[in-house]
Formats: sequence, C-alpha cells, structure tokens
Amino acid sequence: MLDQDKILNFLKVTGPTLPTKVAKNINTDILLASAHLSDLSSQGKVKISKLKIGGSPLYYLPGDESQLYNFASGNINPKDLLVLDELKEKKILRESNLELIQRVGLRNLPDFAVPLNVRVSDKIELFWKWHLSSNDDANQMIGTMLTGVKETVPLEEVPEIEEKVVEQIEEVEESNEEAVEVEQEVPEEQEVESEVVKETKQEQEASIKEEAKPIEEEELKEKEEEKPVTESKDSESSDNPAEVKEEVKLKEKQKKLTEEKKSSEEKKPFLQKVKDKITRKKKKVVVDDFSPQVQSFFETLRIMIENKDIIRKNSEINYFVKVPSAVGHIIYFCKAKSKSKCDEKDLSTAYMEAQVKKLPLLFLYTNEITKKAEEMLESGVFENAVIRKLNNRIE
Repeated sequence: MLDQDKILNFLKVTGPTLPTKVAKNINTDILLASAHLSDLSSQGKVKISKLKIGGSPLYYLPGDESQLYNFASGNINPKDLLVLDELKEKKILRESNLELIQRVGLRNLPDFAVPLNVRVSDKIELFWKWHLSSNDDANQMIGTMLTGVKETVPLEEVPEIEEKVVEQIEEVEESNEEAVEVEQEVPEEQEVESEVVKETKQEQEASIKEEAKPIEEEELKEKEEEKPVTESKDSESSDNPAEVKEEVKLKEKQKKLTEEKKSSEEKKPFLQKVKDKITRKKKKVVVDDFSPQVQSFFETLRIMIENKDIIRKNSEINYFVKVPSAVGHIIYFCKAKSKSKCDEKDLSTAYMEAQVKKLPLLFLYTNEITKKAEEMLESGVFENAVIRKLNNRIE
C-alpha cells in the first residue's frame, strides 16, 4: 500500500491529527510526512486547519469539520473561546451587536466563524455563521433577527421581509481582513477613480494645447510674411500675370508640404512615446542563463538528457537524464535549482517527486545549502539521492 493511502486510512480512524503522528504511523520522517500531506491537500483529499497546536496545523478529511471543536479549548485565547461558545450556541451573530473584543475574536477563528455579507435596505451588514450551519438556516435566522418575527413563522408569510431583509447572502471564502471590508465604500473608490481620470484628461488636454501653441504662432508668422509677398506679386502682375500665377501656385504647394511636415514632426514625439512604452513592454524578454549552465554541466559528465521541463525560467528545471555508470546508463530524475540558498524543503520536495516517479534523485544547486539541509544529508535520510553543486561559470 502506498504511503498516501496509509495516511488517508489513518485519518479516517483518528480524525484531525498532527504530522508527527502521521510520520510515526507510516514509519518515515516528519518532512516526508508533511510533504505527503501537502500533496494530498493540493489534490483536495485532505484539509488543513487554521487552528494550530504547538505551531503545527491539524490535517483532516473533508466532512470531519465537526471534530475540530474538540481541539479548541486549551489551544486558543480564552476570550476567543467565549465568543466561539456563544457562536456555537446561537449559530448566528450580528456584527453591529458585538463588542470590539468579540469582533476581533471571530476574525481569529476562521475554522468556525463564516462571515456573511447581508444586504438590508441599501446597506450591507456583516453577520457571522457557525461553520456547520446551512445557508437556509442562516437565512431564516437572519430574517427573524432583522424583522423580530419568531422562528416558527415561515418567511413566506411575513410581508415585511420582501422589503427589508435578505436579498443576498454571500459566503466569503477569502481571508478575514477581506471579509471585514464594507461594500458601502465602493462608491467612494469609484469617485476617486473618476477624479483620477478627470485629472489625467486635463493633463492630456493641457499637453495638447501646449503642443498646438507653437504651431499657431508659426502659422501667424507665415501669414505675416505672406503679406509683402502678395503685394509684390500684385506689382509684378502688371508685367507678367501668367508667370506670377504659376509662382503663386508653386509657393502654395510648398507651404502645404512644409505645414504637413511640421505637423507630422510635432505629432511624432507624442505618438512615439506611446509606441516606445508598448515596445518596451514587448521587449522585456527574460534571457535564460540557467538552462545552458545546467546543459554544460551535463556535457562535461557525459549525461544525456531524455526530457526537460522548465518550471520557472532561470530558477527551476526538471530533467529526466541518463547517467553513465560501470553497469550502463541509469535514469535519474534531476531537479536543478538556481537559488541563493537551498533549504531542507527544496531537498524534501525534490526527493518526494523522485519517489513518486520511482527514480533516484539528482539534485543540482548553484550557490549554497543551509545547515539543516547539510545535517539531513549527513544523517542519510535521502537514500538514492545525489546532490551536486553547479559551477557558476558556463564553460
């Protein structure tokens, strides 16, 4: 049986538990047990509590949320425990009716207190629901709390509820600080955004006017210069009128061309600024210096690359490689990391990935390894694992 299957069976029997107990059950190290548990939580098979016992959270199966209350006493603040017991008894608490200590306590209990935003006559009020209560029960209790009607009366028979009470109950799945945010502040944010937009528009208009001023001044100067020219043309027209007309047409064409050139030259800087911003964003291409460094390391040791998967550019790459040996080529799972200091978590996660793939591990790092990681390597926890440092220079 696989270790993860053993963990799931253990959680079915014990309920919420700590990683140390899981490690003892599957006869492994705490780091590997926590790595298995984090993998199961990412798959949605195991949940992690925000409640901590001695700095470690509880791991439990979906559906065992009711057993978390057994760990509350002795592991949370006594004042928070009083609020928790009140919430468990009443099932629904109204934020406006609570004291400051109670409000803070509810925000410290995300495993048990679920925040609800309720719209009441164009206002948003915050209520707190016991985590095991259903939304229908919460809706009915909030309705009776707002209207003063007893719970035995169904909501459909109360005419005032249609005007006053719950139009919407939304479960807030985000952090506690986000749940505290009031939706009434949204119009102020919109006003601020509109003011910012107005200011930007005014700045753009001012810049356009400033750019247009030199154009207008130049046009006025050209008009003033044209006056004596036309007068001289009138004087000359008495001599050769046909030649004067042709000269006037040529000069007008030249003026139009010069004006078009000036306008295009003046418009270019503004447009070029926008184009430069767009091109800069497009040209921000990250150069991969880490991959050729690993490849040169493989070439020096005659290691053949079977498969390559870039997890993060210039940071983390997974390989399937063939390492030469006296017997022949051995397939390794290789994890290459570019990091200032690789810790024990990096080694344990790479070791877990290699174990899942049922291959020995080749771990490559660039700079240093922490003392804890070195101690773990010396203790021999990572079997069938080869850890090597890459050269900083690319040969």
